[in-house]
Amino acid sequence: MYYSTYGKPSKVSNPLMDKMVIFAADFLEIDETIEIDFEDHEDGTCGFCDYDLEEGITIGINPKLSRTEICKTLFHEMVHAKQYIRGELISGVGKSPSRWLGKEVTGNYMDLPWEREAYETEAAMWAIFSTEILKKPLK
Repeated sequence: MYYSTYGKPSKVSNPLMDKMVIFAADFLEIDETIEIDFEDHEDGTCGFCDYDLEEGITIGINPKLSRTEICKTLFHEMVHAKQYIRGELISGVGKSPSRWLGKEVTGNYMDLPWEREAYETEAAMWAIFSTEILKKPLK
């Protein structure tokens, strides 16, 4: 797996970034190239994940988040990356609704099945990462 970052804040060291991305990619069985852009989100958005067949996966993370929230947001967006890569989630375009596991889905953000999976998996990943990996000294 290969990844690149742009605009990474200094509070996230390169070794920490490597550990986060490698852990998430292994946990989610992702072997795609991913671009991670740290950019301000004036609307308060923590992050996003875009998937394009030609350009691949792009994850955006708000650099103003705390180090912990950056990590959790990366895990959350990596779940969306997995969903896109495996064809579980197809984002709607224009008036076309998003599709989850082949079925059209609309509704409130927290009730969307891909968001429920992303939040649940993010929490499981953070529990493991924070206790088994993050506690180890960074080199």
